[in-house]
Amino acid sequence: MIIDADLPEIAVVKHARAKRLKLAVSPKGIRLTIPPLTTQRQIHFFVAQSKDWLKQTWAKYQLQAVSVQQTALPDQIHLCYLDQVIDVSYQPISKAYQYQAKSQQLIVNEACAEQALTQFIIRQAEQILPGQLLNYAEQHRLTVNKVRIARPTTRWGSCSHDQCIMLHAGLLLMSKQDADYVLLHELAHTKHMHHQADFWFFLEHLYPHAKAGQKRVKAFRLPAWWQSK
Repeated sequence: MIIDADLPEIAVVKHARAKRLKLAVSPKGIRLTIPPLTTQRQIHFFVAQSKDWLKQTWAKYQLQAVSVQQTALPDQIHLCYLDQVIDVSYQPISKAYQYQAKSQQLIVNEACAEQALTQFIIRQAEQILPGQLLNYAEQHRLTVNKVRIARPTTRWGSCSHDQCIMLHAGLLLMSKQDADYVLLHELAHTKHMHHQADFWFFLEHLYPHAKAGQKRVKAFRLPAWWQSK
């Protein structure tokens, strides 16, 4: 059962002992358990009412990699979008971090390392992603009124009805091909504020093989040190 392009197919399981409809979301997928005599109309009504919750919960699983062990801090950060590798060292400095762009050396405050690493990515994203998005908007003659960089826990980007676009700072850690899928996906929403057929037709014009791009983006995981708050 498929109800939304942003959700996996829902596995519907009939259970003899079930007394009510029940949805369960896990990193592996979504499962709907139903009583034996449940009708298709009841199923669709129940799932439609739960759609927002399903999307939020599923997206959270996709964006957050839960680690049961202590986070390993990296000695390098790969900004895949820029094809740059930055060497990282940890020292007792007064600032959150110090970045030497010419040598691509990042010195991080060891007392707040995870937060500092995340802040660095956010600042880099603020310098790179809005300009790239606006270049694409100009190229395709689309209107964007505002671009902001954030670090939400449930989505890679969003577009409001007044053409204001939010992009996740972590896109810098994706390949340019995959991150550009997100940028162009949100630009497509400046024309179509839904995920119906005409949206996907338009997105295919902006980004050929969009469904393959969507699949790769859904599979991407932020590093364990990423701070979502």
